[in-house]
Amino acid sequence: MSETHISIQDLNVYYSANQALKNISVEIPKKQITAIIGPSGCGKSTMLKCMNRLIDMTDGVTWSGKILIDNEDVFDKKTDIINIRKKLGLLAQRPTPLPMSIYENVAFGPRIHGVKKKSILDEKVKKCLITAGLWDEVKDRLNSPASQLSIGQQQRLCLARGLAVEPEIILCDEPTSALDPVSSQHIEQQLLKLKNDYTIVIVTHNIHQAIRLADYVIHLYLGEMVEHGPANEVFENPKDERTRAYINGTLLADAKTDNVIDTKGNRCPYNFVYAKQALHALKKGETLKIIVDDPTAVTEVPRGMEADGHEVLSVKQKNNTDWEIVIRKQS
Repeated sequence: MSETHISIQDLNVYYSANQALKNISVEIPKKQITAIIGPSGCGKSTMLKCMNRLIDMTDGVTWSGKILIDNEDVFDKKTDIINIRKKLGLLAQRPTPLPMSIYENVAFGPRIHGVKKKSILDEKVKKCLITAGLWDEVKDRLNSPASQLSIGQQQRLCLARGLAVEPEIILCDEPTSALDPVSSQHIEQQLLKLKNDYTIVIVTHNIHQAIRLADYVIHLYLGEMVEHGPANEVFENPKDERTRAYINGTLLADAKTDNVIDTKGNRCPYNFVYAKQALHALKKGETLKIIVDDPTAVTEVPRGMEADGHEVLSVKQKNNTDWEIVIRKQS
């Protein structure tokens, strides 16, 4: 049995009258990757924000229950929030490099926490960039603006910046949703290496990513935790029918669709372009079913649609080659 690093006990969260999380109790294991999965709006990001107290920044939010990290309740009034946030590094959905050089982005956190000696900063910057898998690409231009990096490089820079303050836990909120497949692979590879030294909690809508990365899985649905456990058990033999349906992409398979397009024979990004054109012709709230046979499109079309603000209802494999993706137009 793995050692517990984060203990969530009877957690309830309300946005005004709307209850986003309902009586969540779960133990998150140390130095493993825990994936929080579930459809859009089920409370995944809310759960993550509670862990590092970013939930405080939302107007009208209230909560009850406990989250213990190293046996310290993050919600206790005596708890030092700055220290809690130092323990939990955050890799957000979209990279947010600071408007400064590559070097200063990584050195920023240590400077705030009192590190002044340049030799120590140099060593820390190099170490963190190596750990994030970025050093070889930027070592000759550390003084260049971070904004000149590609979006995938910026995300790895943000990972390095988070590591520089020496957290115990890395929280990842859809960390690859804005990235291309190659950059996404870079991030996934680094996370697999980092779990040897860090506890990692990742929110992902991409079930294939969860299968690739997770040691432990938490499945949320409409604010409730319907199932949790070791990843191999949950993915191979889910106990709850809702989990089985979500993994198989059949949760909303019977939902009415307003248009169907067949993009088989096309490769990304053409599938995505055709889907956007078809979605443009629909009204808000209507649904589009996209049939694809390109493995890249299975992950990239849903990712692109969510980035555009639409809701991915289901991703279902029909046979050895074909997949159905159902999108609800949101704007």
